[in-house]
Amino acid sequence: MEGKTILLVDNRDSFTWNLAHDLERAGAKVVVRQAAECRPEDAEGMDGIVLSPGPGLPSESEGLMPLVAAWATRKPMLGVCLGLQALVEWSGGRLRQLDAVRHGVSSEARRLVADPMLGGIGDRFDVGHYHSWCADRSSLPGVWTVTAEVASDPAIVLALRHDSLPLHAVQFHPESVLTPDGRGMLAAWLATLG
Repeated sequence: MEGKTILLVDNRDSFTWNLAHDLERAGAKVVVRQAAECRPEDAEGMDGIVLSPGPGLPSESEGLMPLVAAWATRKPMLGVCLGLQALVEWSGGRLRQLDAVRHGVSSEARRLVADPMLGGIGDRFDVGHYHSWCADRSSLPGVWTVTAEVASDPAIVLALRHDSLPLHAVQFHPESVLTPDGRGMLAAWLATLG
């Protein structure tokens, strides 16, 4: 959405600037801050927050979890990869390690329910993975609706929407060339900001 100002929290990931550029292509003004250097007040005046991918687990990204706790009930957020994992842990869910690492791997996703961020694309779409952890679907709090999963392995949650807060999250990388519809998804998320 034109003119929306987004705070992109960088968890020291090489994809952060690709994500920033794709959000800018969709019309957003993007401010990038390292998670370790970000303060809760940095979100004031922002229309939304994006939690970037990053290495390791959410608890290993300095400053990330306190920021999520400060903002999750007050600001629209999109969690990407590590960002999804952070939102899941914040809400009381658990993560699980995959049997096989999925770095630079493409898979077919299956959309399960209507969702504004996934609107405009088919019920099946390709996504790019860069992760070795995912949400443990069996422990996912009831406040989340799973909106997409890996078609060949439904245990791997690919997209979530919070039922009462403006929180969305994707385990895949929308900014990756392995996610052909990713830019459209980012634009659709920006449109949810009003």
